[in-house]
Amino acid sequence: MNSLSYSLGWLITTLALATPAIAASPLSSAPDIRGLWVDSRERDKQAVAVWIDECDGRLCGHIYWLKKPLSADGQPKRDRHNPNVLLRDRPRCGLRIMSGFRRLTENTWGEGEIYNPGSGQTYQGNLSLGSDGTLGVRGFVGISVFGKTIEWVRPSEMPERCK
Repeated sequence: MNSLSYSLGWLITTLALATPAIAASPLSSAPDIRGLWVDSRERDKQAVAVWIDECDGRLCGHIYWLKKPLSADGQPKRDRHNPNVLLRDRPRCGLRIMSGFRRLTENTWGEGEIYNPGSGQTYQGNLSLGSDGTLGVRGFVGISVFGKTIEWVRPSEMPERCK
């Protein structure tokens, strides 16, 4: 084997191995939605802040702040409506309410679940990052058409983490 065919063989092998990495690079430099989000642009209407991060290779979200962290009796709010009786005493602060989201396109994530501790219901979910920096959080049953989207924004000030 002469040096030219060896060099060409090495180059072709290198390019073939690098192609998946090159093809994946646009998504790896895509926007990152990890971090803190609140449920309204207007500070006086904000009721919850959620911290989105990676859990087991996918994205998840935990309650970071609650406008009203205490129940009427002055105790921390609990997961009282959970269908699993054994989980009803969990505090809402720190509760994982989003799980399993994976990136589908540059600005969308899907195949996740969203848990509503106010009702005890779990919904399928999609997330989409808008061009204005808002995060569309869609919960649905069955197909996405039968659902609701709420808009989350990055907080203008860091709220105090609930305990």
